[in-house]
Amino acid sequence: MGMIFGIGMSKTGTYTLNACLEILGFRSIHFPSPTLMNAGRFEEVLGGYDAATDISVSAYFRELDMAYPGSKFILTVRDIESWLRSVEDHRLRREQELSDPDCPKAALREMIYGTRGFDRVRFVNAYWTHVERVRDHFYRRPKDLLELDLCGGEGWERLCAFLGVAIPEQPVPRLNTTRYAA
Repeated sequence: MGMIFGIGMSKTGTYTLNACLEILGFRSIHFPSPTLMNAGRFEEVLGGYDAATDISVSAYFRELDMAYPGSKFILTVRDIESWLRSVEDHRLRREQELSDPDCPKAALREMIYGTRGFDRVRFVNAYWTHVERVRDHFYRRPKDLLELDLCGGEGWERLCAFLGVAIPEQPVPRLNTTRYAA
């Protein structure tokens, strides 16, 4: 197997997925450097890891698929209303950082959502556009893609079956949760 890529949008359980992958014995990085990812310097930032998750990964799922043949991709999804509340809360807490014109995180988010601020319509469109692009890309390769709703309670059974590893005894961690759980 190549790498494992968590290609869900931010706030869809990507941090929890990262922790799950580490529990399963994979060396995983959450939110690899957007500067290096934006520059296509994947090996420089991903070298030494078995897995990577979050929006700086999801933005480049096609390029990563080409660069790392034989990889597995996990699209974390979430109830849209719960996701929107969580994303808006996250944005408000990081408003100052995201307003910096030189912030690579903000530039990445602007590329994905079309805005640095929170805009409900743009975010919903970006979410569904991303999900459809991922589904279309892997349409003929269903064994390479797992859609997983960690926030909605899916967990070890589906993830471990997809990766071909044993289910651990500990429960799935619930990390980086907000008051807006599904």
